[in-house]
Amino acid sequence: MCKGNLKVAEAEKRKIPDVASVEEALNATGFGKYNIGLLLVCSWTLQAMGMDLFGTSFVVAAAVCDLDLSMQQRALLTATPLIGVVLGAQLWGYVSDTKGRRLTLVLSMSVGFIFAAMSSFAPNWIVMALLKLISSTFTSASNSGAYTLLGESCSERVRGRSLLLCTCALMCSQATVAVFAYPILPLNFSYWIDFLGINYRPWRLLALVMSLPCAFTACLLQLFHESPKFLVSVGQNEKALEVLKKIYACNSGNNVDDFPVKKLTDMADNTSEQESILRAMWQQTAALFRFPLLKDTLKLFYLVCVIYMTGSGFILWLPYIMNNLFSVLKAGGGEGMNLCTVMRYSTDTAVLSVNGTVIQEVCNDTIQDTTLLSAMTYGAMASTCNLVLSLTCGTRKRFAMMCILLVAAVSAILLNLVANPIAGGIFFFFFLLCALTMGILSVYFVELYPTSLRGMASCLSIMLGRSSAFLGVNAIGALISVNCEATFYVWAVLLLSAVALAWFLPKDKQPNQ
Repeated sequence: MCKGNLKVAEAEKRKIPDVASVEEALNATGFGKYNIGLLLVCSWTLQAMGMDLFGTSFVVAAAVCDLDLSMQQRALLTATPLIGVVLGAQLWGYVSDTKGRRLTLVLSMSVGFIFAAMSSFAPNWIVMALLKLISSTFTSASNSGAYTLLGESCSERVRGRSLLLCTCALMCSQATVAVFAYPILPLNFSYWIDFLGINYRPWRLLALVMSLPCAFTACLLQLFHESPKFLVSVGQNEKALEVLKKIYACNSGNNVDDFPVKKLTDMADNTSEQESILRAMWQQTAALFRFPLLKDTLKLFYLVCVIYMTGSGFILWLPYIMNNLFSVLKAGGGEGMNLCTVMRYSTDTAVLSVNGTVIQEVCNDTIQDTTLLSAMTYGAMASTCNLVLSLTCGTRKRFAMMCILLVAAVSAILLNLVANPIAGGIFFFFFLLCALTMGILSVYFVELYPTSLRGMASCLSIMLGRSSAFLGVNAIGALISVNCEATFYVWAVLLLSAVALAWFLPKDKQPNQ
């Protein structure tokens, strides 16, 4: 077997000309230790960003008493990192395209770590929200930078599968936070820091621990090279060739001089001038809202709003909802209740009484172990479903999207109608799985737009999606305590409208076509 593979590799090597394009040169580097290492680091970079964005929900749930948070303050603090993504999207896209992918990731993750770590020492929720806003603005660079660096550093044969695995890592980021929180939040310590005027408790330690992956990834990225495609795009062909040789040597174990490509034919992309950046951005944006693209843009952007408001909006409330559920179950209640009734029955305030007389109301910020386990379970389930979906629905995108959104809408209705708290929790998990359609949406943004507009369309979709998630988180916070059942019914109607609109997306191509 080894000899057969060696003969194939040698045959492919002889097919590579001395003068080749960067894509052909990447194919000649093969797939090996370098690509696997970069895949792991880029996956961890995306997960570090996800922990910074979505891990805040666990910290806020445990800090509700120390920071004296109302429901709306909790919602605002939980959703603040999403605004950082919106603020940083275009900025980091520009920096990545002009200064390099690896430099952008190292800089952004390093600064993001500093502000995320500082947030663990915040004296109040306003300072914490500001620090999380800054940290997420920086860490959001990995939203595109990690994908780009990985995709531009591996051959076309393995590119799609590598990017798919990165997406799975991002989807389980909240579950990773739950893994860290499981041994930390049950700890019972409190250290007074006089000059800050704070008690340093376990939730602050969790916030600090969650920032560490940003620092680790910034250090690990030093072991890897800049994207050879970026180097070619800025006219550094010789440097790009040196990087390709090093990738080849790491993957194959051969000497760098054995690399078959001796010269790259690609030319630098100098078509855009510095003074025309704003004009070009406006022209690209306006083109999306003109015929013949207008109808596709409106349909996709509406789906982005609904899916992100639901998937990203409710996932940030998962610790709150599941903690209320398991708190009531642990106390022996919940019989004959639906999920919303359980949430009304539970409370963040415990009553201290003697002989039936209320003496004092004590704030309750205990996070149940089962809450953390449920978050881990959801992360594993979502990642597995995303992997299976990506491998099986390539020619059934529209059908898969409609089915997932329909299941989510029906689950939102059933968790109100079924008077069983455990069943309500299970339906809530299926309701959250509408987030799986985010990946399908990204495919439509690639297929329905010309190459010259794909980047802008994807960038705007990310900004719109995270803005919608921010609005969703705050709307949920305002509505769920007033009328929980109505909240889920409203979202069920939104999801059903998305199912109807998805019907008008381009029909899936048949496999034989």
